[in-house]
Amino acid sequence: MKKKYATIILALVSLSAMADNYKYAAALKDSAQTTLQNRIEAEADFKFNYLTLSIGEEVRSNLYPNAQFSQSNTTVGLTVPIVKGEIFGLSGHAHYMLRVKGNQLAKDTVNIQKVLRHRVYFGLTQSFKMGMYKNWQLSLKERAVVDMRFDEFNEYQHQRYTWEMRYRLQLQYKALSQPLTPYVWTELIHSCNLTDAQKYYTNNKQIITDVRCALGLKWKINQDNSLNFYLRYDWTRDIDVDLNAKGTKIKSAYDIKQNTVIIGIAYNFGYKK
Repeated sequence: MKKKYATIILALVSLSAMADNYKYAAALKDSAQTTLQNRIEAEADFKFNYLTLSIGEEVRSNLYPNAQFSQSNTTVGLTVPIVKGEIFGLSGHAHYMLRVKGNQLAKDTVNIQKVLRHRVYFGLTQSFKMGMYKNWQLSLKERAVVDMRFDEFNEYQHQRYTWEMRYRLQLQYKALSQPLTPYVWTELIHSCNLTDAQKYYTNNKQIITDVRCALGLKWKINQDNSLNFYLRYDWTRDIDVDLNAKGTKIKSAYDIKQNTVIIGIAYNFGYKK
């Protein structure tokens, strides 16, 4: 009981201190955006006895409201099977991603670090075949993600290292005699280290920043080549706070909620040694 009261008191003290720090804070304003985007991806998987090496490239372009290049991602990753069974499977994976932010590219070509973002993520995937319906497979992917940036910026507004957790639940139908695999998935992303200024507007709590869902169809062309067509919807929330250089005054704050519809196609080449 004492621990419970101590926790409540600490939370109240933290909120009080935060309110005192930002007593000149601007009111939080709502902002809504809608975007239509297309994505083109290509990936090569090199499968060895106990691991898979993946190298991929993704290009994103906005189609609405403004047609423009949005972002490119270059990814290198490793996947290791931990348990391989007829009913249950478990694998671990680690990836590094280099991201180029297209919306800043025209302004910041002189300082290339301003447009680069570095991402590392580690995760586990559990998969289950659904009893007598063995063509149906349910999987849960859990990932810890850290985004890193090394340019100069106001560190009271953004974290240099941003942590988040991702949880994706997927259902797919796969028959060995058929080249087509339909699937559907949904994913939640949870923030882990919002800035103090952001937490001022969330009552000192972390928040769900993304809700995603997709409907897709994988087409296995032959043993080594496949295509993946998908339609995806992303809901994203961002507490965008503008502070002075000393981090003592919040000049503006927006609760941005973005709806994005994505049309995508992905090519995969698989090499097995």
